[in-house]
Amino acid sequence: MKPFPEIISYIERGLRMAEVQSVFPDTAPEKINGILERDGCVVIKGAMSQQDLDNIRQELEFHMKDIPNCRGDFYGYVTKRMSGLIEKVPTSRKLAVIPSILNVMDYFLLPNCSDYQLNLTQAIRIGPGEPQQLIHADDLMFRYEHPGSEAMINCMWAIDDFTNTNGATLLVPGSHKWEKNRVPEDHEITSGVMPAGSVLIYLGSLLHAGGCNASGQSRTGMVISYNLGWLRQAENQYLATSKDTAKSLPERLQRLLGYFVHEPNLGCVDGQNPIFLLSNGSEKENSLFQEYIPEEFHPVLKEHREEQIKKVA
Repeated sequence: MKPFPEIISYIERGLRMAEVQSVFPDTAPEKINGILERDGCVVIKGAMSQQDLDNIRQELEFHMKDIPNCRGDFYGYVTKRMSGLIEKVPTSRKLAVIPSILNVMDYFLLPNCSDYQLNLTQAIRIGPGEPQQLIHADDLMFRYEHPGSEAMINCMWAIDDFTNTNGATLLVPGSHKWEKNRVPEDHEITSGVMPAGSVLIYLGSLLHAGGCNASGQSRTGMVISYNLGWLRQAENQYLATSKDTAKSLPERLQRLLGYFVHEPNLGCVDGQNPIFLLSNGSEKENSLFQEYIPEEFHPVLKEHREEQIKKVA
């Protein structure tokens, strides 16, 4: 939160402080998507049950207590990070396939892919004394121009309360619509304050940063992000999740890990859908290469083939 005199200054200058809108799990999908279209971010309070939150805290602590701090000017020096959550934190598997979350991904990602996938799973524990991270947009990792559409979307799950003093994610609402290289002013930056058990959804094109932790306690969040199915994942899900674990997962989550063919013909194994690898080959019907082509192209291909057959008859 800005010091009181600065708030007065903004009011006197006719400037409105930025803010993040909050909704609840029963909020209509159309409203959630509308807020994301306008602001690029939204908080869903109470998005996970208390039991799931307790389980995640226990599962995370088993691993996080032994993880050393990062060493980097971007990742920080008083921050711990742990990836591979689908393998290491079983309760995270439920969060990855919550219908209200996947509805957001359907709305923003499916217009530009035949299916989407998990981009990254990562726990982030910002320790006391960690300064604010550089403000950035995550989809800079995908080095192609895509104005007006999204390559990825983040879900930051609050495992602890996110406050103005303990490192809540900083956000610049509306910045997903800005011209490239525009720098936000102070009044355009706000904190994603939310109680534990909530989730902050923000578009990959939105400017944001890890906040400064000026408290005496660590702050833990858990990111599950999604991206277009034809892009490389930030986290190699095939290696981060063991084959034995992947075999035990529901098919929807297997597909989110990347075990699917993105039409046309991206991600095959021996011309087959890679999901057969998780069923000991039982779904592999034969050794012939299969075609994975969007349905709308089938009539065109069929007509072309028939015309060519007539020419050589």
